[in-house]
Amino acid sequence: MESSLAGASAARLARLRAAVEADDDPNNRVAHAATLGLIGRAGRADAGDCSEMWGIFPAAAVHQIGQPGWAVRVGVMANLIGLAGLGEAEDFIAVSRLAKRYGYRLVATVQNAIDPLLGSAELMPLASSAVAAMSLTDRIALLVREAGLDADEAGEVAHRAYQVGFWLVMAGVDPDRPGPVLTTPDQVAMAWDHGGMPAWRGQLAIIAANPWAPYCAEVRDLAAAAGRTAAVHALEECAKVYRTRFERRERELVAREIRELVAISGLSQREFASMLGTSASRLSTYVNGLVTPSATLMVRIRRVSEFVRDRGSVT
Repeated sequence: MESSLAGASAARLARLRAAVEADDDPNNRVAHAATLGLIGRAGRADAGDCSEMWGIFPAAAVHQIGQPGWAVRVGVMANLIGLAGLGEAEDFIAVSRLAKRYGYRLVATVQNAIDPLLGSAELMPLASSAVAAMSLTDRIALLVREAGLDADEAGEVAHRAYQVGFWLVMAGVDPDRPGPVLTTPDQVAMAWDHGGMPAWRGQLAIIAANPWAPYCAEVRDLAAAAGRTAAVHALEECAKVYRTRFERRERELVAREIRELVAISGLSQREFASMLGTSASRLSTYVNGLVTPSATLMVRIRRVSEFVRDRGSVT
């Protein structure tokens, strides 16, 4: 039975290699290099920490062949198995190249779908192990320098790997599914070291719901006290991301209200700007969300719109 399974796996890998080598789309070269990089280390992958996932990989990868985006999906899958199970310089260089070619967010989005694809969706062990590996930037830089890269190149690889890991965690954060509130350094250390993706996303979900609340600073300080530097950086970066998103959304809400107020007044933007005591170009920046007016100016905008609507004229 084992020999027949091994034979089937070898046949699938041969089919995968043939499909990769037959694909001449230049956009897929980086992804295919990641796939071939793992296949070339099949013996080590089979004996590594993710040997179970490696056993599933050939069938899962072959199933993707010919589907839209299959090359990137399979390349990211292969790389994720390498990151989690081998953690060699080649794996970090590969994820850096994937991120450079396809972007952090796209790579992370594909990574986020790999555990479900391999049948381990709930706890996401593969993604969790890969994120833990990608958070160790000093170790990554040392590994790739030993592999022949110079200091600047090694730093770039480590940075890209960290960013991919960060966006992989962020890819599944749901503000409606917060984790428990952590109150001690030991709790933070336990969550970071052993909680995996569900625990990390649960903490970021609390921050995502209100990135200005004090919890972010509190749990960041606990992480610092626990000596979990990567967690400190991730928490700070998460808060920045969600604050930016909230601010962008709030600016758009203000801009939408201004557009509505101008529209219901029946005036042109130039006429409305004149009534407001500003220029048409300045009003345009408010209408398009490029600039957010002060609270007092918003009161004036509402007052002008109401005045014109009620009076039916600008005289």
